[in-house]
Amino acid sequence: MRAGALVPVLVLLLLVGEVLLGGARRASAGPAATDVVPAVLGAYAVPGGTLAVALTARVEPPDGLTGRALDARDARLARRTADNGAAAARPFPTASMVKLFLAEDLLHRARAGTVALDQRDWALLQDMIRRSDDPAASELWVRFDGPQMVRDVAARYGLAGTAPPADASQWGETTTTARDLARFLALLPRVAAPADAAALTAWMRTATPIAADGFDQRFGAFGTLPGMPAVKQGWMCCVDGNRHLHSVAVTGDRVVVLLSEVPRSVSYDEARAALSAAAAALPPPRT
Repeated sequence: MRAGALVPVLVLLLLVGEVLLGGARRASAGPAATDVVPAVLGAYAVPGGTLAVALTARVEPPDGLTGRALDARDARLARRTADNGAAAARPFPTASMVKLFLAEDLLHRARAGTVALDQRDWALLQDMIRRSDDPAASELWVRFDGPQMVRDVAARYGLAGTAPPADASQWGETTTTARDLARFLALLPRVAAPADAAALTAWMRTATPIAADGFDQRFGAFGTLPGMPAVKQGWMCCVDGNRHLHSVAVTGDRVVVLLSEVPRSVSYDEARAALSAAAAALPPPRT
């Protein structure tokens, strides 16, 4: 079998695993998120840089849970949710993080029957997430009204700090917050159809080391967290004289969001190293 032919097989196996196991994951005791956030921030060192951190856990569906079990679930979620305050609530340019919103919305609309996706469209969706392919995102943004897709996802998931770009042609300048991205990833298995949530997570879990544009995606959560986390990476230069380098992940049932902004004088290599050091301060996932 050719190496390239293995990718659809791997994605299919991961997709089946996400559908069967996604609702069965349970978190065991570990460090409280309020203790983890300072460690992550302490490991990040870039002159003039800003790091927004948000941690939480994927929300277990309430189906079949007793009142006591629901209380225990909520207590676990509260213990595992924390961020760094004003920085986590501040809107950042999304760069490629917006591709998560585009993919979720198109999966949602296709299931509702309001759009029809052909085989090429499905390939564009996967490339946009796995390889962070910009031309794929641009085509889908134009064809399916990207600004409205962002607004619709923000409404469905309650993302108060997320908005389309001022210039509708610049999808990378969509704005969001670390808190919003953490909320989106945490609620994905509940808000999206199970198969759609599983598909998006499987595409994230099979992200390619090198992006479509040749950029090395192995920074932050990708290449630092153990196992096979579901990741999405973003990078962009420059908005208001700053570079933006972002990394999000679902590892076990933990959601990790790291959004960074550095002066243009800081190289991508320096920014990548700093974000990877921050991710390395996270304790191993407990499932």
